[in-house]
Amino acid sequence: MTIEEAVFKLTKIQRIAILLAVSLLLLGLFGVFYAWDEWVRIEAIKKDIQRINNEIVSQENIKRQGPVLKAKIQKLKEELKEKVASLPEKQEIEDLLKKITDLLSENNLVASKFVPGKEQVNTELFYATIPISMSVRGDYQRQGNFLAALQGLPRIVNVPKLDLKKASALTGREKELASKLDLVSLDGEITGETYRRLTEQEIQDIAKQKQAAPKGARPAARPQ
Repeated sequence: MTIEEAVFKLTKIQRIAILLAVSLLLLGLFGVFYAWDEWVRIEAIKKDIQRINNEIVSQENIKRQGPVLKAKIQKLKEELKEKVASLPEKQEIEDLLKKITDLLSENNLVASKFVPGKEQVNTELFYATIPISMSVRGDYQRQGNFLAALQGLPRIVNVPKLDLKKASALTGREKELASKLDLVSLDGEITGETYRRLTEQEIQDIAKQKQAAPKGARPAARPQ
């Protein structure tokens, strides 16, 4: 029996009942989809409200803490200025570099390279950073003693980079000493940094550059 034949045999009341049932089912499905769509929108709105509330609270906290943070920043700037003022001047840097070479000798390290690099000038706080590249050879203990001695100098010397590896191509004398003392010779590539404050003339030159620069522009840190 086909669907058409089955429908044809139904009474009028049965046909109306089936039509009503199908209509109610379609209305029900429409209601479910509509309700789901509205629920998704409501949840999205709730999330937006929560996000905005969090932003308001965050902004209020920032506003409240602003004066305290500004005071801390100002204090740190003053401390930094004091430290910059305590840095050595240009002529004292030469003495510092000599002390470093003396430390290499005192710790029996062989230096194949000791090269101060180009200065990088901070035009806001008026100090210069001086990089130092060193290639040294010696055992682990001597390398460590040298680095400890650098930290003990009265002037600031930082070592931001250190690369140690087993020494290669030892001379006959180095091989003999290493064998007798049961030591492993190491090649060290050391990158150090020290600092100096600018001279009055350098500060005056920077001030002139700032005056001559377009409004809002700052002279870039420049190598010396």
